[in-house]
Amino acid sequence: MLALVVGGLGVTGALYLLLNLWWPGWYLDWYYRRNNLKVGNAILHSLSRGKFLIDIFEEFANLTPQKTFIIYNDEKLSYEYIDRKANQAGRAAIEIGIKPGSVVAIMMYNEPGIVWSYLGFMKVGYQIAFINFNLRAHSLSHSIKASGAKVLIIGEGDGLVEAVMDILPEIPDVAVYVCGKTGEEKPPSFMSFDVVMTRMSTDRIDRSVRKHVLPFSPNVYIYTSGTTGLPKPAIVPHVRCLAAGNSFNVFGMTTDDIIYESLPMYHSAALLVGFGNAVTKGATMVLREKFSARHFWDDCRKHDVTIIQYIGEVCRYLVAQPKSPKDGIHKIKYAFGNGLRQDIWAEFKNRFNIPRVIEFYGATECPIGLSNITNKFGACGRSSPYLRQFTPCAFVKFDLEAQAPLRNKHGFCVPIGTDEIGLMIVPLIEGKTSFQGYRGKKADSEKKLVYDVFTKGDKYFNTGDLMKVDKDYYVYFSDRVGDTFRWKGENVSTTEVSNILTDLDFIHDANVYGVLVPGTDGRAGMAALHLNDQSLATLTPSMITSLSKHVKEVLPTYARPKFIRVQKELIMTSTFKQQKVSLVREGYDVTNVTDPIFYLNPATQSYLPLDYVVFTQIMAGKVPL
Repeated sequence: MLALVVGGLGVTGALYLLLNLWWPGWYLDWYYRRNNLKVGNAILHSLSRGKFLIDIFEEFANLTPQKTFIIYNDEKLSYEYIDRKANQAGRAAIEIGIKPGSVVAIMMYNEPGIVWSYLGFMKVGYQIAFINFNLRAHSLSHSIKASGAKVLIIGEGDGLVEAVMDILPEIPDVAVYVCGKTGEEKPPSFMSFDVVMTRMSTDRIDRSVRKHVLPFSPNVYIYTSGTTGLPKPAIVPHVRCLAAGNSFNVFGMTTDDIIYESLPMYHSAALLVGFGNAVTKGATMVLREKFSARHFWDDCRKHDVTIIQYIGEVCRYLVAQPKSPKDGIHKIKYAFGNGLRQDIWAEFKNRFNIPRVIEFYGATECPIGLSNITNKFGACGRSSPYLRQFTPCAFVKFDLEAQAPLRNKHGFCVPIGTDEIGLMIVPLIEGKTSFQGYRGKKADSEKKLVYDVFTKGDKYFNTGDLMKVDKDYYVYFSDRVGDTFRWKGENVSTTEVSNILTDLDFIHDANVYGVLVPGTDGRAGMAALHLNDQSLATLTPSMITSLSKHVKEVLPTYARPKFIRVQKELIMTSTFKQQKVSLVREGYDVTNVTDPIFYLNPATQSYLPLDYVVFTQIMAGKVPL
């Protein structure tokens, strides 16, 4: 018997070695595939029963009516309570004349009203446009008009009534309703949605009302950030909402989990991923009106939160808070999000005692998503040749000067090699991957497509993101197309330079971008710095010395920022991404910029204050940067 056991172990060991030789990384492939199947199977299970997000919510409202669904300002709202409010909201929308299949625009802060409005409008089969509550003036009126909505419902957040009042002449055919306390102080031209709701029955709305809704019917419109133009409404169908709402299956979220949601609900991370997964698991969600770094961990401890979400620079704000003995005391098991910069990844995970950081890659309109479920430092996912059969994508060389994929002599794109940086694209395959595009102008959707990539007639979705793939097929975000720039014939990654600058202990954050210099080829690097010591208005002499030395030692000549701008606060988008457009436009023009600006002296390779005299010399081409 012993001989048989030993012989069996020997055969097993030999097979294991052969498998490793024939298929390196097979275990990781199996692990990722197994977890991704949990997402796919959940979607297929729901579709086979004809169930969408709203149907799953109603099932949990029947099964666990008294369970807490939403915690808001310490108030606990049950599944039954939210369901009844949603029934009233759906009926109220019908009462005010909104036809089945129509678009309704919502502009609310994170508050219970946005939850029951969304659920209620799904109950009656509407398409819901989520308007960014930070928008003002033309950007706001454009977003409302682009949605096609004839009804706008605004919440009780500060400044919303005034913002809409300012643009009323631009949206003359849009009826405006107010939901929440501001309904008592609404302008005469606005109507109260609350008053209509209170007259409506709380009974369940029959499913036949939404019988026109199909898997690829639009459910919501989520807007692009608008950093390269006016915001565009991306079409998100019901099947995509199901997919996003099951994404936490990759790490096994259960009905007992409690998710903390402080990201804005008009953003896909909060609405589709956070809220969606709370619904599909019948879990509890702590909803905070706005993100607050100061209250973040106290909220998590108070409500026994087990899952937190982050996007963009959220983690940097948390790390910047004063250290506390309570930092690692909580019940959090998972941090899920995207945009966690590598320069603070380890500090965030270790200081706050986060067992698993699950960085993912995706975009509202992107046909696929990737996720790093093995705690691989810095990665946003894994994409091996095997996994690409199920989650198809490709990485191709990108021409920064032409701002387009590089083509070979045959006119086809060129795949990148290991550890090279290239553009991530996704093949559009019927029955497998699809791109619904944006509502409105076809030209906007067409700009996201690349044709004749590897063969004549093929079609790919352009993510607009530059990525790197290592030897183990882990994928790392590098930059957005347009963020990476060329200087003196070399490519400069803004993310890489930013990470290096923030290694200095006096720099809280660095926003890196390229600016035009007369008489030179490409764009010169410039960095807007935010200092840890907020009482300082500019760099001290010792800081200038340290910065000059660090840049000279760590960065190649072409990647060293030629200009430094010191800001009291860095400009962020409403989704915690660094805003570069206005900074690029202002450049280093000391006649218009009041912030302190420094330039890299070419002779000494040290930073000096930029004054009007040197500025005019640079503009005249007399300073050889």
